[in-house]
Amino acid sequence: MFATESGGLIKIESGERRLSMNSDSDMIYYSLEDRTYRRTNMNDFVEFRYIDGNRIARLLPESEKQLVANNFYGNVKEASLEYPFLKKHIKDYNFLKSRGNELMRIYGSRIPVVPPDRYFSLYVKISRGCPWNQCTFCELYRDQRYLPLSFDSFKEQVEKLSIFFKNSVTSMNGIFLGDANAISMGSRALNEYLFFLNSKLHMPLYAFSDAFTTPLKNIDFIKLKNAGVKRIYIGIESGNSAVLKILNKKINLKSAGEFIKKIKDAGINIGLIVMSGFGKDHVNDTVNFLKSIVYAKGDIIYISPVKEYNEFREILIENGMEKETGQKEFEYDIIRTRLKESINIPVVVYNLDEAIY
Repeated sequence: MFATESGGLIKIESGERRLSMNSDSDMIYYSLEDRTYRRTNMNDFVEFRYIDGNRIARLLPESEKQLVANNFYGNVKEASLEYPFLKKHIKDYNFLKSRGNELMRIYGSRIPVVPPDRYFSLYVKISRGCPWNQCTFCELYRDQRYLPLSFDSFKEQVEKLSIFFKNSVTSMNGIFLGDANAISMGSRALNEYLFFLNSKLHMPLYAFSDAFTTPLKNIDFIKLKNAGVKRIYIGIESGNSAVLKILNKKINLKSAGEFIKKIKDAGINIGLIVMSGFGKDHVNDTVNFLKSIVYAKGDIIYISPVKEYNEFREILIENGMEKETGQKEFEYDIIRTRLKESINIPVVVYNLDEAIY
């Protein structure tokens, strides 16, 4: 057995068990022989297992969350006999539940979604909702009106988050600016927010954007780069205009390419998000669009298998796009394989059911 604490993060290993938590005693990962559990900051628990070579993920119900958490802290208690510094971190499920509830109060709502490489960032709301909010495939912001936070509300949130994660903020891998398109408020206002944020926390910044509402704003990406913005994530979804029309994604692909170049010319990395599950033309056109971009170290491509909730599934059926079982996973493999043949950056999955904060 061994246990270490460094940079706001605690790691414990005991036989087949691997535990990690932050220095505020929040469980992060708990790995056993055949499964791993990730606890999100909002207190969801995701279980990962491999069955017949396939990675299976599921959200745990409340009763299972409680069992896993109490087993986790039981292991912490056991380890504390050899490593006394752990004694103050012996908690239980009620502690985690209260932490999740408190974070919900600070944000005012659940956090809808984050990119997979931002699970361990500090989420800071700059705005609420999505300025477009009309994509047929997305229901994350349906009940929210897009609204930039007032500067006073923003400052209050940052102060509360600094206190909430007072011992563990150093373990985080950056700051994610939420919600769906924080940079759409424009450079002048955003720079004021980022100046305050940098005065409190010195960490790289990340944010979502889109390629059709944001280009209409007068945004100085060089200033954003100088303010610490490291990567901007852009939902392209498809390189096929017919699919984009079904998705109600108002992208002009030529303009999108120019917008991406503008960001990259400022020295900011990109994270491009496309979907899988819309057929052969979608696959071919999407691969061709992605190959038209000049990439650099620090860029990333995400492929998100389409999530067919009821209303969107009806739209797909109406457009003759019924899906066979496994098609979105099959297309994911094709897109990824074809991109990896010529693009030397990470090309990875973006599963919305797991992309929770």
